[in-house]
Amino acid sequence: MIMKNSTQSNKIIYAQNGYSLIEMSIVMLLLVLFGLGIFMLAAATTTTYESLVDQKTESESVRVARSYLITKVRQNDRVGSVKIASNGINNGDALVIFESIDDAVYETWIYVSKGQLREATVLEGVIPNDDVSFEIAEIDRLIVSGDQHALVIGIEKGDLQLTDILLTLKSEVERIE
Repeated sequence: MIMKNSTQSNKIIYAQNGYSLIEMSIVMLLLVLFGLGIFMLAAATTTTYESLVDQKTESESVRVARSYLITKVRQNDRVGSVKIASNGINNGDALVIFESIDDAVYETWIYVSKGQLREATVLEGVIPNDDVSFEIAEIDRLIVSGDQHALVIGIEKGDLQLTDILLTLKSEVERIE
């Protein structure tokens, strides 16, 4: 009789071993699914964060360009000093500021080239290029227009387009053709 009990207990042990393997497989599958879900959540969060940083960088570049242009125009609001070149460097709009120093007339060109708002100061009549200029901010397009005492400046960067800036000047805005 003792032998029968021992055989029956062996059968029970074998049955429990098989059941334990199925449990372990289910738990492993659930852990893999949980890990995959966490990984996908982290990837989505990273993409969202990078997009947010890019938007902030674009916004910052536009704000820097705007502030710089307003300050530069306000500092040079004198008769005959602020002019617009509609077919300036790279056939884009440019803001040209004339300044007389020690009997020489200098032109400060503010324009966009290769995705950068740039400034170059040269002698009157000399066409500036990127080699003699410095970078101000990253923008895609500068739109300058005006008449009489009003100057309108538009700035574009990627999908971000700044509302046109309207500056009222003491002097008249002239065009260079």
